[in-house]
Amino acid sequence: MIEHKIHFLGEKDYIPVMETQNRLWREQHVKNGKITTRDGIKLNYYYAEHPNPKAVVVILHGYCGFWGKYHEFAWYLWQAGYTIFFLEQRCHGYSGGKLPEYDVVHIDTFDTYVKDLREFMDKVVMPASGKLPRLLLAHSMGGAVGALFLGTYPRTFSGAVLTSPMLKLHTGKMTPRRIEALRTYMKMTRSQKKLCFGQHHFDPEPEFPNSSTLSKARYMYFFRQRIFDSHYRTSAPSFGWVMAAVDVTGLIMKRAHRIKIPVTLMQSGIDTLVDAAGFSEFMKRVPQARLIRYENAKHELFNAASKERKQYFADVIAQFDRMCGQ
Repeated sequence: MIEHKIHFLGEKDYIPVMETQNRLWREQHVKNGKITTRDGIKLNYYYAEHPNPKAVVVILHGYCGFWGKYHEFAWYLWQAGYTIFFLEQRCHGYSGGKLPEYDVVHIDTFDTYVKDLREFMDKVVMPASGKLPRLLLAHSMGGAVGALFLGTYPRTFSGAVLTSPMLKLHTGKMTPRRIEALRTYMKMTRSQKKLCFGQHHFDPEPEFPNSSTLSKARYMYFFRQRIFDSHYRTSAPSFGWVMAAVDVTGLIMKRAHRIKIPVTLMQSGIDTLVDAAGFSEFMKRVPQARLIRYENAKHELFNAASKERKQYFADVIAQFDRMCGQ
């Protein structure tokens, strides 16, 4: 196994390095592009081509994610020898599909995300990657999209790492009966695109203690981007998104048996957003899947406390090296 000499940033040096070395890397190596989907939506993406790549990594962000949350991680992957492609999924970042209530995230079905990714792969990634292995890194909502994509198009990627994947949404006190009542209400009132009950619009005041991260420096780096750029203020789901997120579990599990490539699941021990039962069910259907657990991390593993965050970054790179035969 290759030993990489990458300096993973701590809490104190994060902001200074992001504003200097990382910014310089992005200015020199990261490019921006757009594609138009079958239904006329423009999807925004970023990519950084490595001069001597061993593989291509496609990154799928989580719910309310955007490119700025992955500046650090993409840089590490590039230093490890990977060409990077990052897709801002519809209704996120600078991609289209947003509602008049710009901070509300909506989707009709997660298969729409899958179709978007298929077009991105066909139009951008596949032509650029040639014979290089293609690897998938997908977080949370992106993990659900990624798992569904792998079961729908099992030959596109050579391996995948799904971090805190939303294989099953944590619904809290929402029993199946209440969920179906909510679905009925949504249909009767035609409120699919309206802000779901119990959710709120973008709040310009930071709420680090209630966030899914344990790194305050990183939280503030992302939050400042949200303050200065309205494209990054997605904050709450529509009724339609919630129903699609509930339904995606069944779609993932139904197609999971078709996945034959190496898959590594990474799970946080303090996760209030995804249900651990989804991990167990997925691994029953994908027996080659591996599980790595980080007991003291919240949902965003790439923003965990220093020790587990650095271990997580090293583990992802090690998994990708293994998947491409390094």
